[in-house]
Amino acid sequence: SMFSQCARRLASSASALVKKKRFYKDVNVINESLAGSPHYKIVLDGRVIKTMGGKPLQMGSEPLAMAIAEEWAAQEEHIEQGHMRLSGLAMTAIDNPLGMTKESITSIIMEYLATDTVLFFAPENEALMEAQKARWAPLIDATNEDMNTKLTPAMDFLAEPVSAECRRKFESWLMSYDFWALNGLQYAVQSSKSVLIPHGLIRHRLTVRDGVELALLEQRVQAEKWGQVEWAHDMDEEELCTRLASGVLFAYLNSNKFITKSI
Repeated sequence: SMFSQCARRLASSASALVKKKRFYKDVNVINESLAGSPHYKIVLDGRVIKTMGGKPLQMGSEPLAMAIAEEWAAQEEHIEQGHMRLSGLAMTAIDNPLGMTKESITSIIMEYLATDTVLFFAPENEALMEAQKARWAPLIDATNEDMNTKLTPAMDFLAEPVSAECRRKFESWLMSYDFWALNGLQYAVQSSKSVLIPHGLIRHRLTVRDGVELALLEQRVQAEKWGQVEWAHDMDEEELCTRLASGVLFAYLNSNKFITKSI
């Protein structure tokens, strides 16, 4: 609509006032081995990118370094920091401004499991309940199969769908990831207000679009009933899509061993 186009134009012209101009031509990844293990750094015109804390932007995962380099290479006249989610997650993992540990991130993620979006059904709303049974129940079943758990949907907010045994299994799954991967998972979990959705994504049970649809199921059902402010809904959907995709991709690229060959 005309209104949504104006809103987007205003947002982009306002943000252009504070954006930094692209100041580099070439983006490369260099490998500097430290104590026998690879350290990949992203360099702009030969200069290593620094984090907000003044540390070099470097990592042990080559595919992640390549993906971050691609974010910088894709910038046009101005640098859109908000479009560089992987870079932001890497800088957070390096600087660790809140002094997080694997244990503290796991603990935050576990709080989201107790109130997971897809574990609380709404029997008082017939249309929503039907949609939840059709869309959320299969994900709960798939998660139980993967994790050997017995999660059951709660029919009201007083119920506790996650048993102590389920908690232990999820904690041990989360602790199997390294600190960097957990930063990505936390970002995806907080964005979707769900642990089951990012779990389904990282286990290849869902696509990112599926994940967005499941996370926004209630809004979608309400919109079908009452109508929606289309551009606002689209913006919510795109933002969640970007956050989910980057969080899970960041976790995936930090938790899998990739073999690269020179051809």
